[in-house]
Amino acid sequence: MTPPPDRFQALLADYVEGLLPAEERAALEAHLKECAHCQRALAEMRTLREKARQAAQRALPPEAKLRLYEKLNAERARRGEPLLRIPQKLLAEVKAKAQASAEAAQEVTRAGLQAAQTAAQAGKRSLGAAAQGAAEGAQHLGQAAQTMASGAAEVAQEGLQAAAQSASTLAEGAEVLQEIAEAPVKGSLTAPPKLAAKAAKAGLQAAGGSAKMAGKAAKAGMKAAAQGAKGALKAAQGGLKAAAEAAKGAAQTAQAGKEVLDAAAQGARKVLQAHPEPEPEEPEEEA
Repeated sequence: MTPPPDRFQALLADYVEGLLPAEERAALEAHLKECAHCQRALAEMRTLREKARQAAQRALPPEAKLRLYEKLNAERARRGEPLLRIPQKLLAEVKAKAQASAEAAQEVTRAGLQAAQTAAQAGKRSLGAAAQGAAEGAQHLGQAAQTMASGAAEVAQEGLQAAAQSASTLAEGAEVLQEIAEAPVKGSLTAPPKLAAKAAKAGLQAAGGSAKMAGKAAKAGMKAAAQGAKGALKAAQGGLKAAAEAAKGAAQTAQAGKEVLDAAAQGARKVLQAHPEPEPEEPEEEA
């Protein structure tokens, strides 16, 4: 049966694909000998089909081939021509690669979050070590200040005691002078040696007090200096520990960054190697 003239245009796609029955093919070929418009449409369709065939044969990614099919079909739809059939195998490959891409993105995101968490923990440990060292150093420096204050109080106390002892000894000299008043002859003989002895004793007491004061001050100063040095050492140790934690954290962060890159590379390989799973064969029915 010969199709009407307005149907010849719609038969061109099946004619190019070799799908027309013999009777319709003969009628279309006869029509093509007389219709220049259908001849041009057939030539363009064959050109598009050849481009699609070459694109399918080239090593293009499945998604690129799918975009090419979509572009060709958009052009054919604009012209009112039948659309090219997209191979199911190509659609399955695009779906498999899209799924692999989503899984790869999830792996990269997970590795990135892990890297960020590692960096944050490393920074926290470094700051904690520095803060701890500073706190310990401040504690020892505070103890040094307390030692100095306590030493100053002890020095003052020694000074007061030495002054009191000297004053008491000098007061005893007044009693010697009273002896002169009561017995001038005898007192004038015995008083000078006694006064000299009292003065010497008062001087020794004052000197002893000064020595004790100097000893107390020196002891307090040395103790405060030792505590101050210990505080500085603690602060320095805290700084070194913080630096060590920072270096350790930098190494861990670098390793985590490498894992992100590895995840990205592995994901890219999975996307390239992604293929649709073969459909299971249906079991044969028993006779």
